[in-house]
Amino acid sequence: MAKRIVTFGEILLRLSPPSHLRLTQATSFDLYYGCAEANVAASLAKFGLPVKFITAVPSNELGESSLSMLRSFGVEPIAFMQGKRLGIYYFEQGASERPGKVVYDREDSSFSTLRKGMIDWETIFKDADWFHWSGITPSLSLELAELCKEALVVADAMGLTISADLNYRPTLWKYGKNANEIMPDLVQHCDLLLGGIDESEKVLGVPKNESDTEEMVFSNWMKFFPKLKNITSTHRMRANASSNAVSASIWNGTELLQSREYNISHIIDRIGAGDAFMAGIIYGLITWPENHQMALEFAVAATCLKHSISGDINLATVNEINALMSGFGGGRVSR
Repeated sequence: MAKRIVTFGEILLRLSPPSHLRLTQATSFDLYYGCAEANVAASLAKFGLPVKFITAVPSNELGESSLSMLRSFGVEPIAFMQGKRLGIYYFEQGASERPGKVVYDREDSSFSTLRKGMIDWETIFKDADWFHWSGITPSLSLELAELCKEALVVADAMGLTISADLNYRPTLWKYGKNANEIMPDLVQHCDLLLGGIDESEKVLGVPKNESDTEEMVFSNWMKFFPKLKNITSTHRMRANASSNAVSASIWNGTELLQSREYNISHIIDRIGAGDAFMAGIIYGLITWPENHQMALEFAVAATCLKHSISGDINLATVNEINALMSGFGGGRVSR
């Protein structure tokens, strides 16, 4: 039986000016729905895994439209219809040396009205095998951090595999707590973590020396958080807004594995690339539990393909990702 996955987070309306226009130039916007945990849920469902997404949206056309989008991918949304508005973010596509830019408009959203005690997590997790969350949710408010903790305690007690993307967004931590005051208490429940060594102190509160290697840092994380079984990280090299080289690594407590590197030119949309990787590594570890190299290669190929797709969600299929892993990339037409 396929692993049954639950993800938890906010879904946002994304508005982007077309044709790489700046926000100050915009007279119209391309509309998408997404955000970290919703993107992961949609990718995993597209890969054929049963996925539930827990969230809150307003009882209006935008709320219904966001849930319909998730259902179109095969995700089962469990949404609390409350509050008055769907959170929004505006994304200005960068080009060449001009970076992209995000402007958030998500305060007082429906998701922000969720509180500890509102969700029956035991019922939610009853038939689940895996729970995924990200650092975005606890960054939004102390109340959502407490709700996230409540979910993790129940998931852990029920024996679910738990994964997290640190997803450190400094602009979101505005309620008087630093990430390293909140995140360690949550990460202690995780089996799989996506993050970078630069986040060691500011997110996890784990000291790091400038000379420490990735293997040293991740090994130290496992000492601080002994439940961790795998730590993975993505790497961008020679990067500007239009072209990147991407690769990834995974530390399994014994060895640090490195993926192949992909050179990506003419980037269409890099938003959601980390979520595409997160979905890929979850799928990879479920599909090849004893072959971490294969899982890693699947995940980095998934994130590579996401850069060619507009919107937050990776539309690449398992077959397309496997084809890229096998060397059938390069823009050849599939006939």
